[in-house]
Amino acid sequence: MSAAEQVLRGRVVLPDRVLEDAVVVVVGERIVEVAPASAWSGPPPEEVGTVAPGYVDLHCHGGGGRSVTTGRPDDVAAVVSHHLQRGTTSLVASMVSAPYDVLASASAAVATVAAAQPGLLGAHLEGPWLAPGHCGAHDPAALELPDPVAAAELLVAARGALRMVTLAPELDGARETARALDRAGVLVAAGHTDADAAGFAAALAWPEVSLVTHLFNGMAPFHHREPGPSGAALAALARGQVHAELICDGVHLADETVRLVFAVAPERVVLVSDAMTAAGMPEGSYRLGPLEVEVRGGTAWTTAEQPALAGSTLHLADAVARAVTEAGIPPHQAVRAASATPAKLLGLADRGRIVAGARADLVVLDDDWRMRRVMAGGTWVTPAAA
Repeated sequence: MSAAEQVLRGRVVLPDRVLEDAVVVVVGERIVEVAPASAWSGPPPEEVGTVAPGYVDLHCHGGGGRSVTTGRPDDVAAVVSHHLQRGTTSLVASMVSAPYDVLASASAAVATVAAAQPGLLGAHLEGPWLAPGHCGAHDPAALELPDPVAAAELLVAARGALRMVTLAPELDGARETARALDRAGVLVAAGHTDADAAGFAAALAWPEVSLVTHLFNGMAPFHHREPGPSGAALAALARGQVHAELICDGVHLADETVRLVFAVAPERVVLVSDAMTAAGMPEGSYRLGPLEVEVRGGTAWTTAEQPALAGSTLHLADAVARAVTEAGIPPHQAVRAASATPAKLLGLADRGRIVAGARADLVVLDDDWRMRRVMAGGTWVTPAAA
């Protein structure tokens, strides 16, 4: 076996099924073959357990004590490294609402790091075009009405790295801004909204909107007489109109709610971390943008008079494990929601799947679907288990 070739044997997770005993052959940075172990006649493979594609996180604000909104490339790189060590091989850096000059600086920092690190896919502006009534842990003073001119300026500042924007579709200027972003190839998500069911349903029918940001969070709760945006989103999912993010940490959503959404449209669910600075850190005081946040019991809350959830302390690998072990989601569906589905939304044909020709981004999982080892571009970034 040449030094550049690696042959892994184990249970292999594909988007539509799990192969109970297969080999994955990696040469250099690419997967070159996936085959049943019984058909393999090459060098003895390394027995590794369960192999899944590296996870793709569309929504991540920070981790390891760092934030991506500071405008410092070293902070962005540290966040990417922190989540890579925990199974997220591709990440979109999500910025909280802030003045335009802060967002421009932060977007430029993301562009700088993305040019050197293939695991950083670009920037996500989660704001400032959010509804005041459901802005959550975003600074209300930083909110703005959607503006296609400001969007164009931020696109320039991001130097091609702006990949996604969340906006409240009922705000004045939202449709024009969504159109401008869509024309520029930016994924447009609807969320942090004050819209009612009818208004949100109308927005989800816009061809520019592809995704609902953290479904059920940042919007009015579902009620059987007032289904609100959540009810409209579930119907749109069932019709195949949009995809929806879920934060599967047992705090943002009950496991039964996760199960419900997967039952409606399993191929349109996107698991995200929504992780903030405190992910992987001890409990205590942190910041999300300008807001003070207290982490207790593994949950991040703002310290305002009426506390709001302030992102999560989640790693995407833990969301996948919980979806399988607590919500009862079939493993291939849970893994797909954190790999192939977000990769497809971003138009990435070579990530999120274990298939010949794909980039060799892989995670090795234990019997509880928790991360043990990580490979990025054919190189192990975490050591073998003892």
